Amino acid sequence: MAKKIAIIGLGDFGIPLATTLTELGAEVLAIDSNFNVIEEIKDKVTVAVRLDSTDERALKAQGIIEMDAVVVSIGAGFEDALLTIMNLIHMGVKRIIARSTSPVHKKILSKVGVKEVISPEEEISKKLASNLIHEDILDYIPLGSGHNIVHLKTPDAFIGKSIQELDLRIRYNVNLITIKKFVTAIDKKTSQSETVEKIAGVPSASTVLEKDDILILFGRDKDIQKLID
Repeated sequence: MAKKIAIIGLGDFGIPLATTLTELGAEVLAIDSNFNVIEEIKDKVTVAVRLDSTDERALKAQGIIEMDAVVVSIGAGFEDALLTIMNLIHMGVKRIIARSTSPVHKKILSKVGVKEVISPEEEISKKLASNLIHEDILDYIPLGSGHNIVHLKTPDAFIGKSIQELDLRIRYNVNLITIKKFVTAIDKKTSQSETVEKIAGVPSASTVLEKDDILILFGRDKDIQKLID
């Protein structure tokens, strides 16, 4: 059964979130107060509605209480976002996810009872900072409490060594989740060879790292830093 998800606030974050969820098979209710935005997205989601989300009756009329999750991503006007969230809490919405644009807003949202607060700009900034300092880090996913998942180019010192030899967990307190490898495959349509990504699954102790491997690691900031250095 498809997930029912409402996105309230269709800006630079809300629109791609709504369209991606739709592509992934979710039933998406997209809500915004701007007529032009609704016109732009109406053919890309299940339902698109123009309404004032600070009006509890208007939200109820759209069956918001039946949603599996509601994402509030109103970027401009924190007061409107807060009033919307208070309406959702009052109605007993199952799961509320709120976008925060500042540490102060994040704190307020947590205080009023929002359990899931996301800060996309903060996460993007952390990813960019990490990549600028360490070009070998291709992706960086902060998980909270100083823990992260990173996609790391295999360090030169690791090439040709097995997982058992490297003993990452003991030496660096870092867990290797999997390895992304690049292999040559034949395109069925063109019959020409091409390089494709392949996830190696759960690595065994005997797996030997190769030059172009991407290591997907889990660990604390300081431990991953130690491994890179």
